[in-house]
Amino acid sequence: MSIAGPSYLVARPTRQCAQSGRVLETGERYVATLVEVPEQEDLARLDFAEDAWQSGARPQPPLALFGFWRGVIGDETSTPKQLLDDEELLDLFEQLHETVEPRRIAFRFVLALALIRKRLLIYEGGVPADAKRGVQGSMQVRRRGDQDKTLSEVIDPGMDDEAIEAATDQIGNIMNMDAGSPRKGS
Repeated sequence: MSIAGPSYLVARPTRQCAQSGRVLETGERYVATLVEVPEQEDLARLDFAEDAWQSGARPQPPLALFGFWRGVIGDETSTPKQLLDDEELLDLFEQLHETVEPRRIAFRFVLALALIRKRLLIYEGGVPADAKRGVQGSMQVRRRGDQDKTLSEVIDPGMDDEAIEAATDQIGNIMNMDAGSPRKGS
């Protein structure tokens, strides 16, 4: 399985509410969404003013919500920061915990590897996938500092190292970090 073909680059805030078209002002809270667009490989970004989101505004069919996070519109003249902060990345990781779609499973797996590398998740063990024997792999991770040591299972979609490296580089662009090339279970 590979997710290396589609791009997981995430655009900067659009500074415009997708529901109303209103320009979002510096300091205003918003909800950013990643959506799947039919017949397109890339994910698209739509931003919603927080009040519009609270009122029920969401991406409408045929768009499919992939994930979302909250943010604050920054000053356009300030130094760019990472697109998603650590809590937003962990939130996106958690949102994908019950997914069954292969593309989302692969995205969550590679996101987990990047979060392990960033030391936001701790690897607690797992079983690698073995496509030849038809064995689905998984790994157990927990949030750093979690006093309850609650484990989350992450399905290993059986990606080869090349596919992991390509996808991790793409997720690294989201996180604005040098993702390097983490390996399964690292």
